[in-house]
Parts: sequence; structure tokens; C-alpha cells
Amino acid sequence: MLMITGANGWEHAQWQGTYYPSEIAKDWHLSYYIKDFQTVLAPISLWENSSIEEIKEFCSDVDEAYPLIFERNGDESENTDSNKKQLINDIAPNIVIFKDDGWKKVENGFEIKEAEITKNTNLLENCGVFSVHSSEKLKKDIVLTEIMKKIKEECKQYEVTYVYFDGELAAIDSLNTVTTLRRHLALD
Repeated sequence: MLMITGANGWEHAQWQGTYYPSEIAKDWHLSYYIKDFQTVLAPISLWENSSIEEIKEFCSDVDEAYPLIFERNGDESENTDSNKKQLINDIAPNIVIFKDDGWKKVENGFEIKEAEITKNTNLLENCGVFSVHSSEKLKKDIVLTEIMKKIKEECKQYEVTYVYFDGELAAIDSLNTVTTLRRHLALD
């Protein structure tokens, strides 16, 4: 199995001053991020609070082959501007919905959710999309190894998995550990 990893969003408070150099303007953050990480998930909270121009810029900041995925809410009563929803449907290369009944595990301080892919422009075939979240400070090396092994074991039906880390697991040192673990666990 090939595991492609990244963060749930590219704006995390703990990254300011530690990952993004202070001289880089916020509108260059995505371009900076994609040089280091294989993929990124644009969560609802990120694009919902962005202008239509900013959303267009997100999509133009990445190469058309880069796996940029936008999260949508499956509930059509979502509180989002209909123009933004239509724009996401029209220009986002990939769209996923994390459903409540998706593959969801909560254990050892972390949660794994599986998404339904509703638009696939450039994701590899036979793939699964997962979000991993923890709000707790965990022994990251041990927990990240456990998470990656769990996905590898329980998702054998997929040739490729896209895994996005959030919360405490989105720290730059965690994402760098994930890169090392992918090689160690033969997921590259």
C-alpha cells in the first residue's frame, strides 16, 4: 500500500514562526507548504472563512497534479454561501465528505475518520481518504506508528491511502515523523 500524507489545512497556530518564516506573507503559505508535503486537505473551516478570490488562489497555487482535496459537508443545509459551494464544486480538483457513519475509530487519544470521495480529478485510483485527529499531547512516535499500522492493516482494500493529520498531530515534527515512518513501514 502507498500512503500519501499531509496536514488537515496549512494554517496551524503552532506553525507560525516555527515552520513558516516570518517574512513569508500568509497568502504564500500554501505555496510554501506544498514544497515539503505530498498533499493537503482544505477543511470546511478554512475555505468557509475565505473569500471567493482566495479560494480561486488556493486552487491556482498548486500544480494540477498535486492532490489538493476540499472537504465538504454532506448536509445540504450547511451554513455556507451558495456561491462558495458552487465554486468549490466547479474548481476544486477533489472533494470529500467525512460522514458520521464513515470508518471511525476512537482509541488511545486519537480519532480516525474515513471520507467518501465525491469528486476525483487527480487522486490515484482505488484510494481511501482519512483524517486523523487528536486534541491531546501524545507520545507522537508511538501513536503515529500505531495509526499508520492500523490504517495499513484495516484498509488493505485500497492500493493508496491519503492520510491527513490534525490537531496535536499536525505539528511539523509529527509530520516529519510520518514521512520517516512511511519509509520504515514500506508505505512509500
